[in-house]
Amino acid sequence: MTLANPLTLPEGGKITAPGVYSLSMSDYHSDICSGSSISSSGLRTIWAKSPAHYWYESPYNPTPPEAKDRPHFSIGRAAHHLLYLGRKGFDDEFVVRPEQWSDWRTKEAKVWRDAAILAGKTVITDNELALIAGMARSLAAHPLVKQGVLDGAVERSLIFKDPVTGAWLKSRPDNIPVDSGLMADLKTTDSVSDDDLERSLASFGYHMQAALAGMASEAVLGRPMEQFALVWVEKAPPHCVRVTVLTGADIERGQLQLRTAIDQFAAAVKSGVWPGPGGDRRDAEYLQLPAWAAKRIDSRLEIIGAENDNTSSPKAA
Repeated sequence: MTLANPLTLPEGGKITAPGVYSLSMSDYHSDICSGSSISSSGLRTIWAKSPAHYWYESPYNPTPPEAKDRPHFSIGRAAHHLLYLGRKGFDDEFVVRPEQWSDWRTKEAKVWRDAAILAGKTVITDNELALIAGMARSLAAHPLVKQGVLDGAVERSLIFKDPVTGAWLKSRPDNIPVDSGLMADLKTTDSVSDDDLERSLASFGYHMQAALAGMASEAVLGRPMEQFALVWVEKAPPHCVRVTVLTGADIERGQLQLRTAIDQFAAAVKSGVWPGPGGDRRDAEYLQLPAWAAKRIDSRLEIIGAENDNTSSPKAA
């Protein structure tokens, strides 16, 4: 088993051994292992929200919400396909909705869509294809992309067991390097400005995703991850591109967050209880204004108080 010759899902079975696997995105996000399993997105949901929020849309919910028309569709992943596999490779997975339908309201449109999905295709629109092609062109023109920052094995899943809880963990970087310690992931964004990238990093917990990729690299490939790069591309024209590398401090922070989330996941699986943000507390909790809001209110009250003192002070004769 190598990156070039990955394992596949046993027919009608479950993954029982750690390794590099070639899996569809739907299989990857399913209950695919012999024991309870969770991916980076699930662990980030547990950390940012709660185990209950993760469980609701997870394969462990016996009555999950209705599936979306295009589960797990990622316009960034589509651009990555077009960039590295060319149009033929792209067409193997994606298909453009025929021009005669602008939506899925008619019976004919629904039949065509359902047949495409059944054939394993992801359906996209003309407008989405134009955006995907624009992003792929911008990515291809960037110096670091030309130098190979996104080169490596694609569509590979690293599956391994957490040594502490025994839970199966799943990591699927966009790029797994064959002979280096630099992993990279492609991210779409509205803007590649400094402030927007910092907000995206914090909001989506990409440092936790990077930390899990590092754990997977050591557990499955037997080699440490030296760096983790985020290759950002704007979703709308002019599709500007920036490449950033996460700091070691942030990845270590992500490891600590992962440890907490993995432990919560394993505990919920064992007990069958998936707590929300408040846990199982039986008493009310204090809720305080955030520090910035309290400071703004106090400053305004201080100004108003000073103005009132000046107004009420007797004037000199």
